[in-house]
Amino acid sequence: MTPPGPAPARPATRVTGAATSAETVSRLRLAVLRLGRRLRQNAAAGITPSQLAVLSTLDRHGPMGLGDLAAHEGVQPPSATRMVDNLEAAGLVTREASRADRRAVVVQLTSRGRRRVEEIRRRRDAWLAERLGRLSPGELEALEAALPVIEALLEGPDR
Repeated sequence: MTPPGPAPARPATRVTGAATSAETVSRLRLAVLRLGRRLRQNAAAGITPSQLAVLSTLDRHGPMGLGDLAAHEGVQPPSATRMVDNLEAAGLVTREASRADRRAVVVQLTSRGRRRVEEIRRRRDAWLAERLGRLSPGELEALEAALPVIEALLEGPDR
């Protein structure tokens, strides 16, 4: 029995006006999910996607309280606390009492945590750059032209 090969290329779907075909929606969703999964597979071993999301949030936004971190990650505070516990045990984050409210805790990246985030980003970027290197100049141009549209999909409220 021959293992299945890559799916045959589908003809391009033309979207006109405000109506988007179900096939276009489905193809885009599947492509984005698969790309995300492949990028996650290129993260360092020993760190979960949720933990990496916490590290990335702290890298992007700087030190923050546990409640703010939970809100950024869309999780309940006890879940954020458990993730921070694990990251702290690994030496990737530290907790300090807030200067404004000694009862509150501020979480921040350690230098080791920052290096880990950078290492994972480099690994993922290298994988993606290698894949992009396989594209023709015309395909690369089309992808670059589509980036602002894809980015626009992510802006604004989710509801």
